[in-house]
Amino acid sequence: MAINYLNTVNLNKNSLDNARIQNLAVEPTADTPGQVYFNTVSQTLRITEQTGFSPDPVTYAWVSVSGDITSLIAGTDIDIDDEDGPTPAIIHADITRADSANTGEPSYGGTFAAVDSITTSATGHVTAVNVKTFTLPTIAYDLGKAAASADLVLSKDGTTQDTISFAGTASQIEINVATEDAYTFKFPDAGIVLPDGSTATTQASGDNSTKIATTAFVQASVTGLLEFKGGFDANTGTIVGGTTNLTKNDQPDTGDETVAIAVGDYYVVTADGNFFANAATPLTVGDSVIVQTAAIAGASTEGDFIVVQSDTDLATATTVGIGNVVPGASGTITAPYTNNDGTAILDVVDSTDLQKGAVIVAASTGISVGYASGTATITNTDTNADNTFSGTIGDGTLTSLPVTAATHGLGADSSSFIIQLVEVSSGETVYSDVTRGTSGLVTIDFAVAPAANAIRVLIQKIG
Repeated sequence: MAINYLNTVNLNKNSLDNARIQNLAVEPTADTPGQVYFNTVSQTLRITEQTGFSPDPVTYAWVSVSGDITSLIAGTDIDIDDEDGPTPAIIHADITRADSANTGEPSYGGTFAAVDSITTSATGHVTAVNVKTFTLPTIAYDLGKAAASADLVLSKDGTTQDTISFAGTASQIEINVATEDAYTFKFPDAGIVLPDGSTATTQASGDNSTKIATTAFVQASVTGLLEFKGGFDANTGTIVGGTTNLTKNDQPDTGDETVAIAVGDYYVVTADGNFFANAATPLTVGDSVIVQTAAIAGASTEGDFIVVQSDTDLATATTVGIGNVVPGASGTITAPYTNNDGTAILDVVDSTDLQKGAVIVAASTGISVGYASGTATITNTDTNADNTFSGTIGDGTLTSLPVTAATHGLGADSSSFIIQLVEVSSGETVYSDVTRGTSGLVTIDFAVAPAANAIRVLIQKIG
């Protein structure tokens, strides 16, 4: 009787050693894609593949994967490596052609031969090649300049065809024409004077090299630097040390309007209050504001500033600030401060029948406890527990070996048994058919009778 597997067996890429494909003389019904068997009549390995792809019905057929071709024969211009397999390689033979060496370098009036046309058959084979002889023209062109001349002259057989004259620009580009067939372009030795309106690439901010600085670079470099302007009362808006106002715009006719502000102006809060009377922007002593958008006197708004909190407010669940740690009402944690250095040491108190706290799971007789990553693992170490049985079976003749309740002593409910088989000589786990019967009977069936005491049976009762 074969072992009945009711789900996929996953070997996790391990090998299946000393196994064979199912042997059948009669081909079974082809109804499952990928099913495999070995046909003992045709001596071929067979597998099912899908032949009908309509949703209804989908059909399958058996095909041989052992191969039907026994050998290949080479032909004209065809070579074959490994003709008898298992993997023949068909290679088109090398086709040679005669080439005449031609290392000449045709000049004016010289000749050379070239392919004019190629004729092929319907299958692509070359059937004819037509070669023509070409003669180069004898016209001679010359391009040059005389010494001390700025003119570049193009001549045809000694006759001038065109002339190009090169000229420099004072204080920008100089041209030296003294050498025959050569020009030297350079900046003036006295330095270059760029034309009005000349531009250059604006360098990255912070670049302190000797590169040319553009107007845009200079303006960006000197704009937006922080400049401390003083403190101010966040409630009244009054700037410390005077009567000018930073945030109050309600009396422009009396001079009680805001001062002009520039990008980078920096003010620090000296008295608590709402910025621009906005309760959504409360400021406390130590906070600061920085101008990000310039405004004339009397025209500034809250949006012209960046607010920088000093984080010295009382902490909340969503706001970082000043806070302290105190024990909770449950008393499960203590939080004493030590050394007056602002450090609170938290400690969980021991649990009692009236008080929640720390609990440790301790080992006891027959019980071991191991901790790993905060998890306690409890193990039964009682070697006298009566929920397991271990014994050997096999006599060299029987293929069906019973283990009775009288032998294992685990009771009559065999459905609660976990059964494992181990080969004594190798210590490896083996598999066989196991039948759980009534009255605690367990029957283990083998295809071949094991030798005497060759198999160790391990039974564990879990119910």
